[in-house]
Amino acid sequence: MTAADLVILDAHVLTMDPAAPTTDALAARDGRIVALGADARALIGPRTDVIRAPGNTVTPGLTDCHQHPVLGADTTRGANLVGAITLEETRRRLAEQAAPCGPDDWVIGFGGEYAAFAGRAIHRDLIDDAVGGRPAFVWMSDSHTALLSTAALRIAGLTGPREFADRSEIVCDERGPTGELHEMTACFLGYQAVPPMPHTELLARVQELFAEQNRLGVTGVHVLDDGPRTADTLAGLNDEQRLTMRVRLAPWCPPGDVHNLSDRIGELRSLDGLVRLAAVKFFADGAIDGGGAWLHEPDCCGQSHRSQWKDFDRYAEAVAIAGRAGLPAWTHAIGDRAVSRALDVYAEHGAPFGTRHRIEHAEVLSDADVPRFAALDVVASMQPTHMDWSLPDGSDNWSRRVGPERAEQAWRYADILAAGGHVALGSDWPVAAFDPRRTLGGAQLRRPAGEPDRAAYGASVGISAWQALAGYTTEAAYAAGEEAVAGRIAVGCHAELTMFGGDPLTCAPDDLPELPVTATVVAGRVVHRL
Repeated sequence: MTAADLVILDAHVLTMDPAAPTTDALAARDGRIVALGADARALIGPRTDVIRAPGNTVTPGLTDCHQHPVLGADTTRGANLVGAITLEETRRRLAEQAAPCGPDDWVIGFGGEYAAFAGRAIHRDLIDDAVGGRPAFVWMSDSHTALLSTAALRIAGLTGPREFADRSEIVCDERGPTGELHEMTACFLGYQAVPPMPHTELLARVQELFAEQNRLGVTGVHVLDDGPRTADTLAGLNDEQRLTMRVRLAPWCPPGDVHNLSDRIGELRSLDGLVRLAAVKFFADGAIDGGGAWLHEPDCCGQSHRSQWKDFDRYAEAVAIAGRAGLPAWTHAIGDRAVSRALDVYAEHGAPFGTRHRIEHAEVLSDADVPRFAALDVVASMQPTHMDWSLPDGSDNWSRRVGPERAEQAWRYADILAAGGHVALGSDWPVAAFDPRRTLGGAQLRRPAGEPDRAAYGASVGISAWQALAGYTTEAAYAAGEEAVAGRIAVGCHAELTMFGGDPLTCAPDDLPELPVTATVVAGRVVHRL
């Protein structure tokens, strides 16, 4: 009998497999689970890595179902503006970043808070002097809006409005561009002017990013973008055997790229090893904070009333193109109208055999669409920690825009589950923190874990600890069409494992962010161990 590469003994193993819910030992060989319980003990050989883990709980490896790791590693440089909720503090941090820079050096900021611009336009005049007249690029917190300084607009060649294939916009006033770039196509047009991060530095940053997530128990990520360097960076780490994460890629296809979709799918078919092509991402709308979502009725500022697609039939055509290539659609749909129309398209163009369409975010959801997720076998991929910025008193930008009635209909992941649907969980990093323990707690509480004095958000309820854990394990596998080989601790499944220094199902939700992660295993290899 061939010995195992890894054996874990004397642990509380939560398999998430109804056929055998718990055990006390497991064995892995060649990246797969090969035995459980007493059978695992029999596979210990002289070269087997044996982890004795009394008092620890082992779960299937945690998969974050929505991330942008390469884009995030590139864009989260410079001034960290997260939490700078006043214009004064935003300007102070940008000035601090600019101080050591040469006169022509770029000043970059990320995580800009909409609250800092409350009551005023997002305008270059507000940052030009703070950066000393230098070129500056600031990503807002939702990554759907950016602000450029006057010098940056000049270098980028942005002198007036432009027509885009989608609803992206170079915002202008009587003096020309204000510096605000609205939605993704416009944002990345401006970002092209920013000097690129050196290739070796980007590789190192993504490698360390994944290592940090490994330390928090993350073993897999679903990457939903096709940034200029995303695929090449992930493939490079994989080829150099520096990748410690199982990656499923869903390259985005904006309205202007539909004619190239088949060719792009063909180019990405060659991804192998830990990186695989899984789906195609589409945007049905933008984000609520910047007024780019698609709601049944406009928001309280008269915005968020239309799709990112000028011709929504073209979206249906793109979903069909992906389907003919054997790939499902994972569609960003935040507003209730966007969700409804995307589900309409899914009803007409079902997912290819063995795959499932997904709705990403579904932040506002009408009653009529809750049961449609189950009826159409569409997975809701949701990020509970996005509620962290939505205050119970409705004073935040998101809540003010949607208004109190729609705020009560927000983040209805518990309702989707109660109706028989499937909900996969993730972070949307760099929009929100990637620590899965925070998400596991927040999903149960509907408020930030560790803040017991804060009220839960909205009228919906939280979910159970088991449902939250399933969102990172069994539901994550189901969302990727991999439930036969992932998301469970069972013979034949991928040996992706997360070990906690306690039981995440019995740990108080507010205490989950402090629950130690004692080991993480990816493809049968220990990538983190305390």
